[in-house]
Amino acid sequence: MTTSLKAALKTHFGFENFRSKLQEDVVKAVVRGDRDVFVCMPTGAGKSLCYQLPAVLAEGITLVISPLIALIQDQVDHLKSLNILACSINSKLAAGERRLILADLGSSSPKLKLLYITPEMVASPSFQPCLTDLCTRGLLSYLAVDEAHCVSQWGHDFRPDYLKLGGLRTRLPGVPCLALTATAPENVQRDIAQSLKLSSPLSFVTPVFRSNLHYDVIFREMLPNPYVHLLAFVKKSLALDAGSNAQGCGIVYCRTRDDCDTVAYQLTKLGVLAKAYHAGLKAGDRTEVQHEWMQGKVLVIVATISFGMGVDKANVRFVAHWNLAKSLAGYYQESGRAGRDGLPSSCRTYYSRKDKEQINFLIRQEIGRRQEKRGSANESDKAAITDFEAMVSFCMQEA
Repeated sequence: MTTSLKAALKTHFGFENFRSKLQEDVVKAVVRGDRDVFVCMPTGAGKSLCYQLPAVLAEGITLVISPLIALIQDQVDHLKSLNILACSINSKLAAGERRLILADLGSSSPKLKLLYITPEMVASPSFQPCLTDLCTRGLLSYLAVDEAHCVSQWGHDFRPDYLKLGGLRTRLPGVPCLALTATAPENVQRDIAQSLKLSSPLSFVTPVFRSNLHYDVIFREMLPNPYVHLLAFVKKSLALDAGSNAQGCGIVYCRTRDDCDTVAYQLTKLGVLAKAYHAGLKAGDRTEVQHEWMQGKVLVIVATISFGMGVDKANVRFVAHWNLAKSLAGYYQESGRAGRDGLPSSCRTYYSRKDKEQINFLIRQEIGRRQEKRGSANESDKAAITDFEAMVSFCMQEA
């Protein structure tokens, strides 16, 4: 099997070897197809290939559930550039394109290998007939659920529509399921297995901190000028010495839009071009900022945590958190966007007591609202507080 997999890896994706033994083992397990598979691998470790390569080798179609249309589009564009037939049915799709895709799916032998959809689309009445038809004709090879932590109420990115995927599972008897995430503590892993009705899955779980990432914590309130301190970190991380070109780029995460605007302004004023990215900007402006950063025209993107899921840029030399992350799981995911090329990269948190108190207050306020709506407390309420306390403890140990 190894020889034929490596040949397919080279033919379809242009890689001589798998990125790691773990990646190879996962692909072999998926190709065997006799068990469900759960994968927890760090951001940048090559999770997508774990279902894309088996999908190319399979006779039928692989259905991929992914939470963001932008993330789906990146993957579909990449696969198309490799001449792998992939597409997405989503709410932004033009009617003509949708008709073409549905015509292919309805044909006696569809050419499509990977069909990407959001969890919302899975639940929509418009997609149901197509799904039923594919199931009835035995044309589904695999079900892949990306960003699977979204299924868990303990997870840091909980999406209610992911809960409906358990129902989808029962409609796909005999179709192996592959669930993938970059961050899943044990309680989230159990939730994923239960919600997706994984049948005694083979689990592949690796440590979340990669060895090429250096973590540190700085007490922001102790600094005479935090922006000058951040600038020095940016310059060192990007090797911006006099006369040299920048080595890579970086991300600064901020909790609020105002902080994004302020940090971007201050860095630019101090001599390093930085631009803000947040929901307060027009969609076109956000896209342009992301494009400029991807192209290397802007060295630093200063963003709220809405930025980054599925952004696959290898040479991110640093990720700085201007504010505390709400959970360690979220922090793993965000900081893991650094150093995907395997080169040394830096992850820094600027810790502030005021910040800690504000976030603590906001978390408890949100819990209060949820409890009022439900009329009762539940276990996931405690999880949000425990997760944040774990993040604070991490900062205290690293500082």
